[in-house]
Amino acid sequence: MAAPRLVIFDCDGVLVDSEPLANRKLIEHAAAHGLMLDAEASLREFNGAALRHRVAVLSARHHWTPPADFVEQVDAAIDASVGEADAIPGVAAVLDQLAREGVPVCLASNSRHAEIQLRLQHLGFVGRFLHCFSAAEDVANPKPAPDVYLHAARTMGYAPEDCVVIEDSENGIRAARAAGMRVLGFARFTPAERVRALGATAFGDMRELPALLAGALA
Repeated sequence: MAAPRLVIFDCDGVLVDSEPLANRKLIEHAAAHGLMLDAEASLREFNGAALRHRVAVLSARHHWTPPADFVEQVDAAIDASVGEADAIPGVAAVLDQLAREGVPVCLASNSRHAEIQLRLQHLGFVGRFLHCFSAAEDVANPKPAPDVYLHAARTMGYAPEDCVVIEDSENGIRAARAAGMRVLGFARFTPAERVRALGATAFGDMRELPALLAGALA
């Protein structure tokens, strides 16, 4: 593998199979407060979106007023169920290979720092990343704004054009592309044709990632 200058991983949906879990907790709590949602449609629309954004969109669309601490309730439920989400198959081997070859790796997520750390601890991935960045807490605007990716590149000391981002959601791909970075899009909940339309290179299996990374910054 040719050494990329910097590889930036998203967390949910790229490292950990947590998007269905987070979506389920949102749906359960929304139902408890009078709003019924379709699970598949919700996951498709909000994959990768910050929880506050999801709640704001749903509130406006359905003229729904959740409790003031609704986001905190859902966040707590997600944190409590962290053990239910496993690593994305094959991603540990990718991280192992990047570490062996000395490729610098960081993480940039829409999630809170506490949630990121819970995920990494559960997966045994603590210490795998030089730095973890939270769009919820470190910058003004979450993905799809480019803020967290620009912040990550600046903090790590790399130009945006020298970074390759691993993303799985439309919001994440939009954010990384707006930051001027190349993107490898994990086409799981986002269809491959949509990933490509957003300007990313689509892949469907983590075993494909090392070869793609080798060519991304050649």
